[in-house]
Amino acid sequence: MLVMREAVNNTLRLQLAKDNWDKIDIRAACLCLSGRWTAVVGLKQEPCIEVSKEVQAKAYFTTISYPFIMKASLSWLLYATAASASSHNSHPHPVRAAAAIDASTIQGKWLYGYQGWFRKPGAGVNNHWSADGNTPGPNNIEIDFIPDVSQYPVNCLFNTGLTLPNGQPAKFYDATCDGVVDLHFKWMQQYGIDGVIVQRFLSSINDQSFITILNQVKAAAEKYGRGFIVEYDVSGADSSQGSVANQVLNDYNSKIKPYTTSSAYIHQNGKPVTMVFGIGFQGMKTSAADSLNIANQLKNAGLYVGFGVPEQWAGDVNSNSGFVQAYKAADFISPWTVGGYSAAGYQGFHSSVQVPDSQLLQSLGKKYAPVIFPGTSAYHINGGTNPSAFDYFPRNNGSFFSAQADALTSMAIKPLFIFNAMFDEVNEGTQSMPALKVNQLPTNQKFVGVDNDFPDTSFYLSLGGQKAAAFHAAAQ
Repeated sequence: MLVMREAVNNTLRLQLAKDNWDKIDIRAACLCLSGRWTAVVGLKQEPCIEVSKEVQAKAYFTTISYPFIMKASLSWLLYATAASASSHNSHPHPVRAAAAIDASTIQGKWLYGYQGWFRKPGAGVNNHWSADGNTPGPNNIEIDFIPDVSQYPVNCLFNTGLTLPNGQPAKFYDATCDGVVDLHFKWMQQYGIDGVIVQRFLSSINDQSFITILNQVKAAAEKYGRGFIVEYDVSGADSSQGSVANQVLNDYNSKIKPYTTSSAYIHQNGKPVTMVFGIGFQGMKTSAADSLNIANQLKNAGLYVGFGVPEQWAGDVNSNSGFVQAYKAADFISPWTVGGYSAAGYQGFHSSVQVPDSQLLQSLGKKYAPVIFPGTSAYHINGGTNPSAFDYFPRNNGSFFSAQADALTSMAIKPLFIFNAMFDEVNEGTQSMPALKVNQLPTNQKFVGVDNDFPDTSFYLSLGGQKAAAFHAAAQ
């Protein structure tokens, strides 16, 4: 039994009276901070005692039926409780950093998609903050959430035309500025997140700022014991204009291959892992034959290859048509399911699509890497004219994310890894990095915010770390 003893200097002192993780139905104490569960979700909870009004925390007893969930939950609780107990700071981080990951395998990892594409406005720069590349402001914005930049280096910030409730201009960051990527990886270490899948767009292959970002990712991943891989996005490529496979292979050999020797670059079966997104999607112009060549050429170059595919990918395999040979050539498949289901429809989607996908891939001798997302909103990136695009898959206080994470963690056929969409993509509202609460949002433009009663703006990193811990335990 985990017993709450006392609260001193905003730190909860815990006593672990029993640690037999293999015993079923051990009763354990969990914390509810400011009304939000930080440990296991979906289990029966009974109020026990109030620990301290100073730290705004209560102790609860819960019966846990599965040993691996208990181990993960209590490990995460011990890891995160002390700094999470006080909600006075905007980012109360866990006191102890996670141990360095094992980059020799991608099995059991929890990885976030990482864009790293935000820039300071400038001539000819696609800054991804605004529609026209100029200073972001009312009616010139491409994001639906506002990042909380309170911990970013001051020299990496710039003023926008958006006005905060205190009358000051909202500030955004330039990801290429020294310190931004480092901060992101520091958070990953603090919350127990394994690393990132860095997006490389074939349509902007000559953008040298990507190499700046990749250099910073490599340095930060090595510094904080996290991992990274590179994913090519070929959604804008066209096989009729030349071999996409050759473009990818040439870029890998000339620019990306040196990064795979980093101690932080994730491998599988002794091979560097890479992914290619945009294979088999309707309306995209990379052909089935070209897609097959992408897989074969990258594998011949010594890589462990995954394809990012549409959620209906299995139809081609079952009908032996379309992109079936390309899918079979990849080492693993990661169906892109962002926006594919709502909270109400997820359990049906999981049982009718995700479980059969895992079974089909097992029968093919391939691995399954499902995608998870906290919610999505794509109002401004689509011109800000369609009200239905605003918060169109709500986060529901984190319960939507939790339902997906718990279902994937408990699958009979364990996923190779989890692709968490995304770390920083405020454009489509899938980010997990700290974002402003509703009552902190600019007053001169419409945005989505995280819940006002969350302990802090980094709630989704905290929740992601908890779910990652449970997934790690289940994968063992």
